[in-house]
This record gives sequence, structure tokens and C-alpha cells, in this order.
Amino acid sequence: MLVFALTAGLILIAVILILAYPLWNKDAHPIPMGLEASMNQERIDLEIEKQTLLNSLSELDLDLAQGRLNPSDHQRLKAVDEARFGRILDKLDSFSKQDPPLGSRTVKSASGSSGLLRWAGSVTLGLVVVGSAVGIYEYITAKIGLEAQRRFAESGDAAGPQGMPNPAEMVAQLEQRLKNNPNDLQGQIMAGRSYMTLKRIDDAQKAWSKVVELDPGNFEGNFFLGLIQLQTSPPDDRKSSQEALGRFETALVTMPRDPAVLWYKGVALVRLKQYDLADRSWTTAFQNLTPGTEDAEFVKKALQSLRAGNPPAL
Repeated sequence: MLVFALTAGLILIAVILILAYPLWNKDAHPIPMGLEASMNQERIDLEIEKQTLLNSLSELDLDLAQGRLNPSDHQRLKAVDEARFGRILDKLDSFSKQDPPLGSRTVKSASGSSGLLRWAGSVTLGLVVVGSAVGIYEYITAKIGLEAQRRFAESGDAAGPQGMPNPAEMVAQLEQRLKNNPNDLQGQIMAGRSYMTLKRIDDAQKAWSKVVELDPGNFEGNFFLGLIQLQTSPPDDRKSSQEALGRFETALVTMPRDPAVLWYKGVALVRLKQYDLADRSWTTAFQNLTPGTEDAEFVKKALQSLRAGNPPAL
């Protein structure tokens, strides 16, 4: 009888340890929640934007090599993309230097603070095992299932993909995000950049229009809407040139000495035959370019032609 009791006791202890293991096993990869999930999404957004800019830079070099873009426009557009690319790399680098996200620390703290609860759970579990091993198993299974469901519901789709999707998947993901939240300003800006890279001009125009609807003074939104207006309309379309001019003037409120915006403002003014104002705009653009560069020489020649009474055909 004593041997039977000892054997039964050892079996019960083994059952307790086996069934209690899920309560003690620490999840090595908790599902991100709260601020951590938000930071993960921001990292994904930055990676998407980085990939979009890399594609844009490659497209610019290809357009230059195939003669679809003149060297001056190539340098101006490339400078804008490279400046933006540098800011993205700085932001991603700052993420890597930060302490673990607050959400991660919270989860860890919560896990540590539940030590006493795990002790109590183990004691309770042992008592229940003595009464009914089957009841214990069902209890633990239900507890784990409900906990997983709760955490998944709280996290939603916060967990990022194991690997970054290809550009087409990135755009599709971004489009779905904007479908659910069309007033996402940063999402619309990213969409506008992506569509410009993919030459989806109609979609780009819609995205940039939404950007200026949400933020009327947005520099990029107004600049690219003005640029699209010039690129998609004939030179003698005064209405389109006037609308583009208004976009450039709005963009210049934020960055009054940006040479790219000043150049295209001058283009719109030349189309409107307002040559004196075009001269002023190109002169300011020239003054803000590095002397001797290809861009500076290009603007200089355009100014010389304009002052000679032979405005360039743009």
C-alpha cells in the first residue's frame, strides 16, 4: 500500500510539472502591443518609403541614360530624392539606437509582476490535479487559449511581416491602409511618392490632391501637383499654367528659396508670357545653386535666352 501511495504521488507530481509548464514557459516572441506596435508600423512605413526612393533614383538614372530626361532635371529631381533618402536613413538609424520600446518594457514588467500569480496558480493546480487530472488539463488549455485570443485581439495586425514585401506588395499594403483610413496624411504622402515612381500619374495626382486637402500648405503636395499640371498640359494651356503657378507659390511659402520650385515657377511664368517675373524666379533659383554646377549653368543659359528676347520653349 505504501509503495502504491509513493508511486501515485510521484505520478501526480510529474503530471503537475508537465501541465504547469505552459504557465511558466515565457513567450520569447510576444506579440507587440500599444506603442511598440505603433513603432513597428512606423519602421515598416520608413522601409517602404526607402524602397520607393531607391526605385525612384534608379528610374531617374534610367530616364537620363535613355534620353527621356535632360541632365538638369535629372540632377534637380535626384537631389530632392537623395535629401529625402538621407532623412529616412537617419530616422531608421535613430530607431536602432533607441532603448527597447515602451510597449516591450511593459510586457516584460507585466510578466515579472505575475510571478506570485504563477506560484498561486501552481499550488491551485496541484490541488486540482489531486482531485481531477482531466479538470486541470481542461483548465490550462482554456486559460492559454483565452490568453492567446486576448493578446491577438489587442495587437490586431501589429506584428510586422517576417520579410519586407516587394514594391508591388508594398503599394498594395499601403492602398489597403488608405482604404481603411483615407485621412492618413503620411500614408497619402507615401502613396503620392510611390505613384510618381511607378509613373501612375493619375493615381499620384489623386494622392497629392488628398494631401493638400488634409494639409493645404504641404510643400511636397503643392510642388508635385504643380509639376504634374505642367507635365500633363500643353504649353499654351494658360489655365493649367496658372493653376501650376499657384501651387508653386504655395510651396514657396514653406521653402522660399528652393531652386527646383523656383525653376518650375519660372517655367509656368514663361508659358504665361510673364517674362519679367520669370526672370526674377530663375535669378533667385540661380543664386541658390552651387556656382559652376550643371544645374547652375542650365539656369544661366535659360536666363540669357530669356533676356535676349528668345525665351526657351518649355
